Amino acid sequence: MHRWWVVGCAFLLALWGWGLGFYGLSVYLVSLRAARPWSTSQISTAFTAYYLGGAVLTIFAGDVFRRVGPPAAVTAAPVGMAVAVAGLPVLPALWQRYLAMAAMAVAWSGMSLAAVNILVAPWFPQQRDRGKALSLALTGASCGGVLVAPALLWLIGRHGFTPAMWTGAVIMLATLLPTVALVLRRSPPVAAGASPLPMAAQRREVAREPIFRTQGLMQRPFEPRHIGEVREPGGVGIAP
Repeated sequence: MHRWWVVGCAFLLALWGWGLGFYGLSVYLVSLRAARPWSTSQISTAFTAYYLGGAVLTIFAGDVFRRVGPPAAVTAAPVGMAVAVAGLPVLPALWQRYLAMAAMAVAWSGMSLAAVNILVAPWFPQQRDRGKALSLALTGASCGGVLVAPALLWLIGRHGFTPAMWTGAVIMLATLLPTVALVLRRSPPVAAGASPLPMAAQRREVAREPIFRTQGLMQRPFEPRHIGEVREPGGVGIAP
């Protein structure tokens, strides 16, 4: 039963990650353009760099989660997102906005698809249940566009850009951080053949392992011996 609470936690992570870190960017662009004497190209360049930086940093999300553990990673990411979002309407200089977007890119890497998959997959060793769980968790991404972005627009129209951003950041932390603290304090059950070490001991072992990202990128892909060959999970090859 606890694993479905993990799915709910991942749902909230996707809700706020996509709501503030993806769909909210169009809201920020319009509001910053109206509040500051900057051109659309100057603001959108920061957003483009944010997307590129977030995509690159997501590659390393698995390593970060392994080293510090899911609770610490999923706690730090929303805090970074909240600080960046709250700073966007009050930072006076354009270069400071670029720094805020850089911090948001780091936070986005801990709240995106990779983070949701890392949280949910270990709790569902069976492929059928895992697909259902990931589908439910990633529904939060769609809800972020349906709920969070329109709510920001309403708050901006009623109270202004700065109060709206601060309110969104506070609500995210108030809903997500307690959920992470309560739900992610337990580790997934040890699967057959997995290491029986506690989570802290596993992180110490991982910290001793060197990470050579280029080695993984330079490895040759799997080449089947026969066209149409399929490799079953148990290791049995099937060729038509």
